[in-house]
Amino acid sequence: MKNIKIYIALLTLGLCSGCEKFLEKKADMKMAIPSTLEDADALMNNYSILNQGYPYIGELCSDNFMLTYADWNALAILEDRELFIWDKTVAPPSTQWFFPYRVVYNANQVLQVVGGLAVSREALHLKGTALFYRAYAHLSLSELFVDIPRKDGSNALQEAIPYRMTPNIEENTGRSKLGKFFELLLSDLITAKDILPEYTNVPSRPTRCAADALLARLYLYLQDYPLARYHANEALKSKSSLVDFNTLNASSNTPILRFNDEVIFQAISTGSATYTRTRWKVDQDFIDTFDANDLRRKIFFIENADGTFSYKGNYDGQLNQAPFSGLAVDEILLIRAESNVRINKIDEALEDINTLLLSRWKKDEYNPIVERDPSELLQIVLLERRKELIMRQRRWPDLKRLNMDVATAQTLSRRWEDKNYELKPGDISYVQLIPLSVINNSDLEQTKR
Repeated sequence: MKNIKIYIALLTLGLCSGCEKFLEKKADMKMAIPSTLEDADALMNNYSILNQGYPYIGELCSDNFMLTYADWNALAILEDRELFIWDKTVAPPSTQWFFPYRVVYNANQVLQVVGGLAVSREALHLKGTALFYRAYAHLSLSELFVDIPRKDGSNALQEAIPYRMTPNIEENTGRSKLGKFFELLLSDLITAKDILPEYTNVPSRPTRCAADALLARLYLYLQDYPLARYHANEALKSKSSLVDFNTLNASSNTPILRFNDEVIFQAISTGSATYTRTRWKVDQDFIDTFDANDLRRKIFFIENADGTFSYKGNYDGQLNQAPFSGLAVDEILLIRAESNVRINKIDEALEDINTLLLSRWKKDEYNPIVERDPSELLQIVLLERRKELIMRQRRWPDLKRLNMDVATAQTLSRRWEDKNYELKPGDISYVQLIPLSVINNSDLEQTKR
């Protein structure tokens, strides 16, 4: 166990500092490679590596928040500053790439270990856990760095990013084709679902329910609504509890607890100094969509002295710059609601959206939604999805998929006095550039602009 702790520590250092330095350190320390079920389990229990550090840039680039010109101009993180105005020449910070691929590396290490051991229930559970993490990390990367698949398959041969399947950091894994990338992603998750345990002691370890929830998220992104609905159904059979916001302390700076009853899988994003309360304000037009009787207005947001609002509704139970980006019941219920609308199951869609909102509004003040026109109901569900999942890293992938339909496409804008910036549907900025440190230390070619 001591050796595996050294291994984890050096792995963290290595993937952040560069492969060559890591390999040198590994040779110098004559470090033991993990080889037992205990070693593999230790790798999968490393919360700081596997459950933290997922991308945050998508929320920064979307339309939920605003910055004044003075606050934007004073941002210390150059990449955040330029990506906020969709500068096509700027790549995200290297953390947005390295940290998810660090998860992939750990997962591949575990898969290599269990592949050499006798088949057992414990080994199968660890294999399923590793496959889940590998898929979770690759999906989070693809939402930033890969184009969204077209339903007609027209961009299936487009370059994606590497889908790494071995722990050999010396192996030159080139870009996958887009179609192959998502094929591998689905294969990992479907296999994981079949062998993951039904329950775990903590939501920081994935379960079969978490695999179904992630499949629901993925199929929604792929615009396969029958399968998104199916997997949302399966997940909600295992876990469907909603937190009644009437029971929360709206005056608290951390009203929502970590590991609350809705959390299916715990994960948080990389922190960013950009997300401080003093500068990161909710877009005023967006805040105005929350009814006075909607408890989310006070649970999710802090009202500032100047009448603006900042975010505090972190499902990680912390008032910090590292927001929750895991899987929770509210998201899965919204996936099922949207999918039901899109396949014309209106009664079921209404039941889903009303079930969620009943737990979010002041007691006895909620009037159920009764809209039956599919196009109108879809707009209602999509707005509630945006409101419920703010700061959960869902808005950017949602914009990518919704922009594929003229009925739901949006042009984003930033306006400061004489400065105007726009991001139109289908713009190349929806696929982020690979961080320059990756390009400079690998054989990967930069995403074409």
